[in-house]
Amino acid sequence: MGDVISSHLDEGKRQMIAGRTREVTEELSRLYEQQYAVALFNKVRFEIEGNGGPQSQLLHRKDPLQDKNIFSGNLFQCLENRKWRNRYFFIPDSYNIYYYENKMAHDRGLHPKGIIKCAGYRALTSVEEYMELISNSLPGVKAKASASPFLKCATQYCIILWHPYACHHYFCVMTEKEQAKWQAVFQDCIRHTNNELSEEDKVQTPAFTDAVRLYRQARQAPGT
Repeated sequence: MGDVISSHLDEGKRQMIAGRTREVTEELSRLYEQQYAVALFNKVRFEIEGNGGPQSQLLHRKDPLQDKNIFSGNLFQCLENRKWRNRYFFIPDSYNIYYYENKMAHDRGLHPKGIIKCAGYRALTSVEEYMELISNSLPGVKAKASASPFLKCATQYCIILWHPYACHHYFCVMTEKEQAKWQAVFQDCIRHTNNELSEEDKVQTPAFTDAVRLYRQARQAPGT
């Protein structure tokens, strides 16, 4: 809805919806603030006592992927100086993308060169599609792939991570099969980070789930 006023709603209905939305948001915010303090206290207490912590409100996978490799491999990555470098990429169970100078750097436990948090991104496989998104997101700018000297791909098989508000990332592979595989991997990372609450966060996640549970219980809503 935002700032767009629907022609199907009169002023009275819009005010009613706005008022109801404000009421729900304020109540959830109040409950979240309370449960955040509780969750933070529990986190500190269980760290001191060392007895494992409270039981999570989230459903757990039958086969947990904790500390496991979701996917890994090498990609050509475009650097800030517009040069391409072959780097090693590692995707753990958090579905964030870690990249290293090479596999040896990862195996030695060195810090990654960078981390890509995929929430909000789109995985593209052509410069044309990328330039079209740029044109649509920048009013008055008509970008064309043939007129984009800033992006010269190392191979004909590219994967581009596009975000409307964050840094874009450019990759290349040697074959069409690799391109399809990496695009599927990136799309999986995007889907998980867009939709899932992090089980690793021991404060914000339980605070949010408990706030929603208490809100629904107070209204005797189903599913509590």
